[in-house]
Amino acid sequence: MTTQAEKLNKLDKEVAVISERIKLIESNHLRHIESDILAIKRVLWSVGFLLLTQFIVIIKDLLI
Repeated sequence: MTTQAEKLNKLDKEVAVISERIKLIESNHLRHIESDILAIKRVLWSVGFLLLTQFIVIIKDLLI
């Protein structure tokens, strides 16, 4: 049977591992995710601009 001290020691180790993983996510992964999201936004704006341009051309052709 495990004692309270052993349980606390195990819990302390688990908290330390979780803390290190959170630091890794904050310092590294979030920056990569942010840059990926910015790239996706640029693509979406480009596609939206192209669609708007094509829509304007279609409207112009219908009116003329």
